[in-house]
Amino acid sequence: MNTKNKERIEKMRSLIAVPKIVMLATRLDKIPFSVCPMTLQRIDEQGDIWFFSSKNSSHFKDIEYDNRVQIIYSDEAEQTYISIFGNATHIVDDQKVDELWNPMLNNWYEGKDDPNLALLNVNINNAYYWDTDESRLVSFFELITGIASNDETDFGDKGEINLQNH
Repeated sequence: MNTKNKERIEKMRSLIAVPKIVMLATRLDKIPFSVCPMTLQRIDEQGDIWFFSSKNSSHFKDIEYDNRVQIIYSDEAEQTYISIFGNATHIVDDQKVDELWNPMLNNWYEGKDDPNLALLNVNINNAYYWDTDESRLVSFFELITGIASNDETDFGDKGEINLQNH
């Protein structure tokens, strides 16, 4: 997606030291939604987030039903808290598997050729982080465009800012 602001992507990448364990929420249309821990492998130059996934996992099946996801990131030591909303896609790409593969993944998969192995790509639509100094939620859009102020953030009618359209 070429409409993403490179500064915003770099800020997010600086806040999330990868690989990190995050909580991936799926089936956002039901209560309670499904949540599972995932190891974030990379945030690429386009701002997409990459994971490895098991084809027989519940979240893999959830994404086939509804590809909207939420990623919750927390690093208490650094006081970094991020909420990311996006759309997930299953990707088949042996070159990308080679690029992202880490030997620690052998704990969950039977190597890079495991027939159950899949890539999961999340294209970010909206993202917010907790500004500890100001004790408030800040959209990455607000941060990068320099419109941050002491006023409350305008999250619009649906309580969110769509970062793709700004």
